Amino acid sequence: MTVAQTLGEALRFHRIVPEAEVESEIRRLLSLVGLRPEMAHRAPKAMSGGQNQRVGLARAMSVRPEMLVLDESVSALDVSIQAQVLNLLAELRASHGLTMIFIAHELSVVRHISHRVAVMYLGRIVETGTTDEIFDHPRHPYTQSLLAAVPRFGTAKRQRKAALQGDVPSPYAIPKGCRFQTRCPVVKDICRSTVPPSISLSPTQRVECHVAAGS
Repeated sequence: MTVAQTLGEALRFHRIVPEAEVESEIRRLLSLVGLRPEMAHRAPKAMSGGQNQRVGLARAMSVRPEMLVLDESVSALDVSIQAQVLNLLAELRASHGLTMIFIAHELSVVRHISHRVAVMYLGRIVETGTTDEIFDHPRHPYTQSLLAAVPRFGTAKRQRKAALQGDVPSPYAIPKGCRFQTRCPVVKDICRSTVPPSISLSPTQRVECHVAAGS
């Protein structure tokens, strides 16, 4: 399929515009994501990874959404292309009033794009907060370990101490109590038997942790 066919399929299926306006709407969508109109006649294999990501974003925008779910949307791109796509996402979010759920494992990308952050471990959200709260004042041991693992010059010794031990448990054999207790460096007896409650640390930050809660 060409880019025009890909975008046109979504427009026609959802009846976004009359048939007579499909071609002009395709041009508008390409312009919206920074692609030239002639790109409409290309196939994905004739385009770069960054261009294909923009086409995917154009297709998502074609249905005029209020929310986008972006799952590892820039993880396979070069750093310079990542920055371009992230800046485009920020522009679209501001200009169209979009809510974006951005799923990623690269913490620098998360900090750049997010207003709020949720940290998950074994399928459970263990800490939420504003971006500054999570990155500057993490309270859950897993969040702290993730941030400590980010390379920083002159901190190799401290990073080695913060490295997590053991393997992630199987999702088919979730540990009793806190899901993180088999790898937590500050685990207590209560962590092995009781699921931690969700504790409010501030109006915008919550954590599920017995230690952070003072148990």
